[in-house]
Amino acid sequence: MLPNNPRGFPNNCSIIRPIMKGRKPSYAILAVCVLAILGIGLVACSGESTAVPSPEGQIVVKQSGGAGMLIAECADEAYRTEKADYIIEGTVEKVESRWNEDRTGIFTYTELTIEKYIKGAPFAENKLQIVTPGGTVGEISQWVEDQPIFHEGKKVRIYFEEVNGEFFIVCGQFGVEER
Repeated sequence: MLPNNPRGFPNNCSIIRPIMKGRKPSYAILAVCVLAILGIGLVACSGESTAVPSPEGQIVVKQSGGAGMLIAECADEAYRTEKADYIIEGTVEKVESRWNEDRTGIFTYTELTIEKYIKGAPFAENKLQIVTPGGTVGEISQWVEDQPIFHEGKKVRIYFEEVNGEFFIVCGQFGVEER
């Protein structure tokens, strides 16, 4: 076993030594604990049930993240138009938030009637259900950054794409425009 250096690190810790230079060993322990807690949180969240009940014959469009805010091109309508497999215009008929099956998250279910197809082949039914994370159930609200928010009676244009048989809004909140 190698002796410790004056800072308390073993002499074979060549990777840690530059990072921790001038710091006490307790900072290393704190950093490892913080990273472990973050890692556990990410693993726990990734296992959440986000199952979406699909009404018969109705297309379900999901929105799972705000990646659109990280992509500069998402602010450009030409980019969204090119990326989207479908662009539709319609009216929001109903907006309802409810808990997921495990009661670990709130999702908002938006019913939309399609009035116009700008891009993409028409569906058998002119109805969509859009599922976005977040919402309010009773007195409990869950807010998820960069998600589109729908309001009953509003006319909207939605850009979405098909990936492996599922539909997703292009560019987060940029993929939904009120008309």
